[in-house]
Amino acid sequence: MNSKMQDFEQKKVQVVKGSYYIYLPKNLCTKYEIKKSKKVFMKHLENDLLVLRFEEESQISPKSLNFNLDYDSKHAKNMISEEEYVDYILNQYLTAYIIGYDSVVFKKQTKIPMALQNRIYKMTKRLYGMVVISETVNSIEVGALLEEIDLHIFCKQLFSKIDIMINNFIEIVENLPDLENYIELLDELIEQDDQIDEHRYAIERHIHKILNKPSLRQIVDISAVECLHYSEMTRFIERIGDLIVKLAVFLKNQEIKERKFILDQLNFMLGIFDTIHDYFEQNDPIKLWKLGQKIKEYAFEMKEKINDNHPDTKFLVPIRRICNICGDIAEIRINDILTLEV
Repeated sequence: MNSKMQDFEQKKVQVVKGSYYIYLPKNLCTKYEIKKSKKVFMKHLENDLLVLRFEEESQISPKSLNFNLDYDSKHAKNMISEEEYVDYILNQYLTAYIIGYDSVVFKKQTKIPMALQNRIYKMTKRLYGMVVISETVNSIEVGALLEEIDLHIFCKQLFSKIDIMINNFIEIVENLPDLENYIELLDELIEQDDQIDEHRYAIERHIHKILNKPSLRQIVDISAVECLHYSEMTRFIERIGDLIVKLAVFLKNQEIKERKFILDQLNFMLGIFDTIHDYFEQNDPIKLWKLGQKIKEYAFEMKEKINDNHPDTKFLVPIRRICNICGDIAEIRINDILTLEV
């Protein structure tokens, strides 16, 4: 027997009236509840691998657990102080990971503070195979990173994380005169740069795995060209995160002279970013092209102000660059749409 086949389970092929039959392993049938669905989907790949897929409803649902980040009086009765509560929740998160939960959701009725966002991210980095897969202003979902990662969803999550960072920065600039702890808030924002890197690394890792394993590419139903486009977009989105961090560093060390004007530019930038985020779900090259033209007009207008030595030029340069990057992403999406039509 070939040494490479020694660890394989052997099944005898039976031939009945010209058809070939083989028994599936019992533990596989139990896991995917084949008895209920009675359907197995098969695909013969070019490298002679045979891929088996099962109906989604027949698979065992991932174990999920929700954590409420809001402290209330019932915790006090359990002798947990408000200062201890977050430590307690993170300890429960570790326990959930150890005992096999595939998904953990942290929820808060109000906005999750940046310091708490960062603590959840740091904890997640310690847990092999776990990543933040979804995030809003008041919820964070952490899940196991599976082989069949949906690059589209993960790229959308990267968009969402950058969107939250931009909004956090705008909120700090808006309330700057009344914030005594704005340096602390800016430091928390700067720290989130590592989270953007983690998202990019996860996407790049899976793109490499998909390109190196044709069978995996068949399973996740993605082409090599699409992988290239996702890789390019991921790097551009990460660059936007870097520029937001740069703005935060500038604000720590330099006063904004014309705050209302800069706020107008930041909100315009946010509008452009939100539009490209929205268009990421659409397949309309005309809309994307028009957005690109709008960005070019704005970039030209800002370049004139920068050349005229506007007092807040240091802030205008990254804002203009972020808008231009959104234009670059729009061009990649146009290429993606046209490639899929070929």
